Amino acid sequence: MADEKGFLIYDSVSPRSEEEILRFWKDNGIFEKSLESRKKGKLFIFYEGPPYANGLPGIHHVESRSFKDIILRYKTMRGFFVPRRAGWDTHGLPTEMAVEKALGIKSKREIEEKIGVEKFVEEAKKNVFTFIDAWEKLTDRMAYWLDLKNAYVTMTNGYIESLWAVISKISVEKLLYEDYKVLPWCPRCGTSLSSHELAQGYRKVKENSIYVKFPLARDNSSKQLASFLVWTTTPWTLSGNVALAVNPKIDYVTIECAENSGEWLILAEPRLNVIEREYKIINREKGAALVGTKYKALYPNSAAAGNSYRVVAASFVSTEEGSGIVHIAPAFGGDDLAVGKKENLPTLVTVSEEGKMKTPGALWDGKFIKDADPLIIEDLNKRSLLFKVESYEHDYPFCWRCETPLIYYAKSSWFFKTTAVKEKMLSENAKIAWHPKYLRDGRFGSWLKENVDWGISRERYWGTPLPIWRCDRCKKVKTIGALKELDELNPNPTNVVFMRHGEALHNIKNRVNPFSPENDSKDELTEKGRKDVIASAEKLKKENIEVIVSSPSARAKETAEIVGNTLGVKNIEIIPELYDVMIGKFEGEPISEFKKEFSSFGERFTKKPGGAENSRELRKRVMKALGEVRVKCAGKKVLVVSHGDPIWVAIATLEGLKETDYKESFYPSPAEFKKIKLHNWPYNPEGELDLHKPYIDKILIKCDCGNNMKRVLEVMDVWFDSGAMPFASQGWLSHHLVAKPPNYPAEYISEAIDQTRGWFYTLLAVSSLLGLESSYKRVLSLGLVLDEKGEKMSKSKGNVVDPQMLMEKYGADAVRWYFYTINQPWDDKLFREKDIQDASRRFLMILWNSFVYWRTYKEVELPLGSSTSKSRPKLVINKWILVKWSEVLSTVTKNLEKYDIVAAARALENFVVEDLSRWYIRRIREHMKHEKSDAAKECSATLGFVLLELSKALAPFAPFISEGIYNGLGGERESVHLESWPSFAKATKGSNLLLENMEKIREIVSKGLEARQKAGIKIRQPLQKLQVTNSKLQKELLELIKGEVNVKSVEFVKALKEEVELDTKITDELREEGIVREFIRAVQDFRKGLKLTPQEKVELAVKSSKEFEKILKAHKNLIEKEINISDLSFGDLGESRTKEISIDKT
Repeated sequence: MADEKGFLIYDSVSPRSEEEILRFWKDNGIFEKSLESRKKGKLFIFYEGPPYANGLPGIHHVESRSFKDIILRYKTMRGFFVPRRAGWDTHGLPTEMAVEKALGIKSKREIEEKIGVEKFVEEAKKNVFTFIDAWEKLTDRMAYWLDLKNAYVTMTNGYIESLWAVISKISVEKLLYEDYKVLPWCPRCGTSLSSHELAQGYRKVKENSIYVKFPLARDNSSKQLASFLVWTTTPWTLSGNVALAVNPKIDYVTIECAENSGEWLILAEPRLNVIEREYKIINREKGAALVGTKYKALYPNSAAAGNSYRVVAASFVSTEEGSGIVHIAPAFGGDDLAVGKKENLPTLVTVSEEGKMKTPGALWDGKFIKDADPLIIEDLNKRSLLFKVESYEHDYPFCWRCETPLIYYAKSSWFFKTTAVKEKMLSENAKIAWHPKYLRDGRFGSWLKENVDWGISRERYWGTPLPIWRCDRCKKVKTIGALKELDELNPNPTNVVFMRHGEALHNIKNRVNPFSPENDSKDELTEKGRKDVIASAEKLKKENIEVIVSSPSARAKETAEIVGNTLGVKNIEIIPELYDVMIGKFEGEPISEFKKEFSSFGERFTKKPGGAENSRELRKRVMKALGEVRVKCAGKKVLVVSHGDPIWVAIATLEGLKETDYKESFYPSPAEFKKIKLHNWPYNPEGELDLHKPYIDKILIKCDCGNNMKRVLEVMDVWFDSGAMPFASQGWLSHHLVAKPPNYPAEYISEAIDQTRGWFYTLLAVSSLLGLESSYKRVLSLGLVLDEKGEKMSKSKGNVVDPQMLMEKYGADAVRWYFYTINQPWDDKLFREKDIQDASRRFLMILWNSFVYWRTYKEVELPLGSSTSKSRPKLVINKWILVKWSEVLSTVTKNLEKYDIVAAARALENFVVEDLSRWYIRRIREHMKHEKSDAAKECSATLGFVLLELSKALAPFAPFISEGIYNGLGGERESVHLESWPSFAKATKGSNLLLENMEKIREIVSKGLEARQKAGIKIRQPLQKLQVTNSKLQKELLELIKGEVNVKSVEFVKALKEEVELDTKITDELREEGIVREFIRAVQDFRKGLKLTPQEKVELAVKSSKEFEKILKAHKNLIEKEINISDLSFGDLGESRTKEISIDKT
């Protein structure tokens, strides 16, 4: 919708108006123009943290995108070039779990046994973009300007190859290693987790802890009745026990419990409070004296060596809790495993990877660990080995994706040695500008100080394959950093020459190829075709062709035979899949007719006119044929004789090109040949290059020892995918010898506070492992969006908020403004829908009404230029609003430069509500009523200018309403988002004095209104005078007091009890004037209800009491002027539109 000048009209604060603006932006490419117009500006680098698109976006995504968008828009308006590329996370458990749910899979084992890895991976590919439409719709609807067309996607081959390059570089720096360690393990997902993943899933739980008695062995004659008292919170680990640990420096005592005479217990003396019964100390000794003491195994295991079941020394044993004696099960604890290695103890893995007990003969064998605990406790009690059971509350880790209790489990895994770059990370962190500041040395800094090596390998399926190959014979490992390295290490390199058949009869007729047997047999080579084939064959002699394979078509076989005879290659193998593209009903038709069926090149991959084969189907069978060639002809030079389309598709596919990048130059002419490698790369059943499992697992490389190397089976921690995005999203490859990618580091990133254990950490870890500066300079960390009770939102609780619904109901500007003003970005938000509504009413509606007021009374023509800012208004109120706006704009600018978004937004809101609407517009109303007057023109121009500049400053915050106001004011550019950031005048002595005086005036007005309220007198009732003590105020400023407090005069009196005193005496004259004012207000409301503009003159008839009629007649001129009526009459109302009103005479 546009006005008479063609400017866009946003006609109300509503979702409908926002939709109009969205169409305007899209139709005119405003986002693209905003980028193009700043291309020569200084680069401002931003990284978008990649979300998953296999779930619906939530209100917290609107929060993060609001705080990203505002800075990006602001920097754009400051002249920076701000490219902003979307990204999508795709791998890992978030996707795998969704696929498991869809396929009805309940365990990792079922994936391999029931579904198969290949099908599972293919289903994962389909799942990643389940809700992409919803994400893109949300992004568009909330006006988060992001390049969605060129988004980086973590599952693409190019992205994965760049990740390999990063891993390879880290390996070269000797910061990648394999080790057998105890790691957090999810028994449901069947994989280890990293420390940063572990940190995201802790919960407070109450469990039974137990004190267990470990009797001394019989050969300890002096203490043969004694038992070591040991505390544990994990009874299920007792089956893996091989030792007990004491601190050699702690005092231990042997006690006799009085109520069970003859039973001796050994524990740390500082922990005697756990006994809770009478006892007698029999002996006292240092822990060192206990080392080497043998005890009886609670659950003997034949795999335990002779030196097991003894006391060992360990400095980590403390007396803070428990008994001061720790049971050692190396398979289930990091400290335990370290002690086991030091003491040469066995590692008894008595739990399966699925978390089920492996204890043959025990009642709990095959039970899940938590289900086994009560059975084990009962067994210990029956055997008199249980001292006591206590309820114990502690933080316990759960899987961050499936919420299963984790266990600590000994596994061989791959690690990045992040402990080696700990100081580097700390020093880089010190340079990062954190918002809030306390995170740098607090939550994030503390995390870095406690840094452990990053376990990067996962025993799963859908993820970036770990690019490590191992030789089974010599055990050597090789890290691959690029696809070309797979070629270089190909055990059996196979070189292929593709040759198109010579010119055939259908070629000279420009007809579509024949494929039915009866027509194919007739399509022989032309004489020219035979000569061209012979000429090509002569050139092929130097290629040393050993094998020829051919399409079964007559023209291809004839070509192969000519070449075979020329080269002396007798055997020609026919492969049916090398046949030409199947053309359906178009067989023998003019080629031009077939081409008409496709509106674009891309349609050839999907469209099947007349039963024809599309290019994807062709690719699938041709790549299957080449796979057969690779196996049968490994290590040989092969000539493949086929057709134009199969060769064109094969060349592009072998190189791993996207369908949009298939080159015309790949298409051969008749009898033309093209040399190409059969790469040592993985291709999926569709014929596409695919670096995922299980295809990559089939790729072998040669080892120096002469054997072949196989890839290790693990995939990467999915957090590495996003942590390396500054490199992988830009196609960075280590062999390019470029130290860092071009767009590096980011000036700004922003995500939720939980990313201090996630993306913020992995970004810093990866850059530090590569020896580079931090990949981000500034980070804004955001608080969580909780429900109004402070609980986390979840579908199961039914407290999830649909952001799309909010925007459909209140508009995106209201939702954005809520986040910018409710509290600081890093504070948690207790979400209430009412707060969104309040944001709209409290600010957006007042702003819009200010614009509507200007448009209603405007005395200037559009377009409204910027000349007002250079003029010198005469009215003090206009001088003041311009000075005040400069002050506010200066504040907003300074705050945005400091990334203090809330302070900037609140300054704008306060200006609009308090300064512009409640003060300035109220004080210019009288001027604006006098049409064509100089004062009205000046006020109209001034208000218009302020609104125009305000729309620019508001554009990064509320992009819709700012666009509506800007266009409604006739802004000079196509869109406010193509404008530069507004400038402001520097404060002067005079401007500061004006601001100071106006502030005093407003204070006086406030006190005057307070006095009215105390006296119970309405504002429309005029009063005689207001007395004030300040005598230094300008006369024009005093007029503002008179108008706002509604008094006839303002007097200066030095000796007043209060700063202001209000004369509350109401004379008959004042009372009549008050009645008239109430009448005028009521009629104005009547006019509004009839949707009359202020400029429209009407006739007004009044039927009332004689007394009231007399009062109105006495003020007829005032009434006609104020209400803009042509005639005021009394008596019969006739057929007019009527309304009954009541005026309080008091």
